[in-house]
Amino acid sequence: MKVESQARRPFRRVQILPSLLTIGNFACGFVSIVICLNAVHAAARIDPAAAEAREAEVAAAAVAVDMISLTRRDIHLLSRGRFSSMLSWACVLIFVGMLFDALDGKLARHMGAASAFGTELDSLADVTTFGLAPPMLVNAVWISAMPPPTPWLGPVGIFGVVFSISAVLRLARYNIQCGTADKNTFTGLPSPAAAGCVAAALLLAGGGYGPVEAFAAWLAGLAGNGGTAVQAKAYVLGAFLLLPGLLMISTIPFAHLPNRCLSGKKSFSTLAALVLILALTWLEPRIMLFAGFNGYMLAGVALAVWRRRPRGGGGGGGLTT
Repeated sequence: MKVESQARRPFRRVQILPSLLTIGNFACGFVSIVICLNAVHAAARIDPAAAEAREAEVAAAAVAVDMISLTRRDIHLLSRGRFSSMLSWACVLIFVGMLFDALDGKLARHMGAASAFGTELDSLADVTTFGLAPPMLVNAVWISAMPPPTPWLGPVGIFGVVFSISAVLRLARYNIQCGTADKNTFTGLPSPAAAGCVAAALLLAGGGYGPVEAFAAWLAGLAGNGGTAVQAKAYVLGAFLLLPGLLMISTIPFAHLPNRCLSGKKSFSTLAALVLILALTWLEPRIMLFAGFNGYMLAGVALAVWRRRPRGGGGGGGLTT
């Protein structure tokens, strides 16, 4: 009986604060997916008959209050604007989930409350927020951009499956290696960083920046099939899922930036640099998030290539007698 009570005790008593933070991470991922689905519904194309009825209603109201009626194109633009706004909030929730994910582990270790239960709960939350939500958001962009009838599973959906499977494999491997791995490096791209790369790319694509819009229009013209810039963005974002997805299951080492930059005593210049980065992120969050997360990803790849480069010199190419 005593052995049985000891076996059940871990499930009866858990640390509340770290578990609440982990659950907050899961909630962010779940709500992000819900917003994504609602955004697709909001961006659904208006039926021509419904559009004409709406125009008639607005025209009648305009006569009464001396306003200019909305055209069908205006209604569509309003729908696209609402879709972009909802999708931006869904991306923000992924970043909030990252904050919860970073705090729950720190708090658990500080309280001496790290446990197998917390590890499993954290992985389940990470799968939702960092493995499922990002490809769902990209697929929402693709569905809203494609003309009807939209295929039930297009190439962007397949890329999303690859990303999600890679995230699951990455987290399973991390759970096995977390007790023996180097605390300053990750094996493979961390799943929060991979999700951040995708969410930041989505925010940048929907920011209305001139160079981004010009590049999308150029790609649409290059395709030559009558596609639009929005469709070009959807395909680029879908293909982009493959890069962080495959890097998650790679063996490339990536730096553990919170441990390297925030733990222990650092120089004053490090503090000043962090303050400058935070200020720039406040001024241009879309650009800075995209540059930060994708720069971290590309820097890890570049450093791995640099370390594996062939090194010459010192060889035994000389003749002996």
